[in-house]
Amino acid sequence: MTTRPAIIGSGNIGSALARLFARAGVEVSIANTRGPESLPSFGSGVHAVTLEEALESDVLFLAIPFTAVERFGKSRPDWTGKTVVDTTNAYYTPNAEEILRGRLSTRYTAEQLPGAEVVKAFNQLPSETLAAEPGPGPGKRVVFLATDSPAAGDRIADLAVALGFAAVQLGRIDEGGRLIQAQNALVLRNFVEQPLR
Repeated sequence: MTTRPAIIGSGNIGSALARLFARAGVEVSIANTRGPESLPSFGSGVHAVTLEEALESDVLFLAIPFTAVERFGKSRPDWTGKTVVDTTNAYYTPNAEEILRGRLSTRYTAEQLPGAEVVKAFNQLPSETLAAEPGPGPGKRVVFLATDSPAAGDRIADLAVALGFAAVQLGRIDEGGRLIQAQNALVLRNFVEQPLR
């Protein structure tokens, strides 16, 4: 296995994440179902790979449509040893209520990835805001995280900091995770953490 993270999906969020990694100088792989030749160049350190190669990574950023989560989950029988960052949002999915049946969307995602440590993160902002520079001054844009695995939460929080964010952990998925499920309290809130004076 490789410890280089991998982004699964090259749509708006996947591309925004790739730009963030490139800007921070943190190496990452990126893959989609169409193959590496379909991917643009995101800059130094962003490696276009096949989906099979990306799935060998320890940390996966799931940046695919919510409707593709079930199919993606079937690409491996066991996800043990993987930390999966769920960036998906079910809110705009026409049949989301039928799929979720009262579950939180990240709970559903975790069910499709048996054995994985799932972290909800990088989903509360639109892609263009997520990838944008936070602006002049010392402040850092806030990324919220929720997970049932404290160790996985710490790993992704450290990665978020390396990408230039202030990472705020909200606790378990069924607690803080509710706050970052569209359209709840922290979704579409662009917070910038300022240093204490």
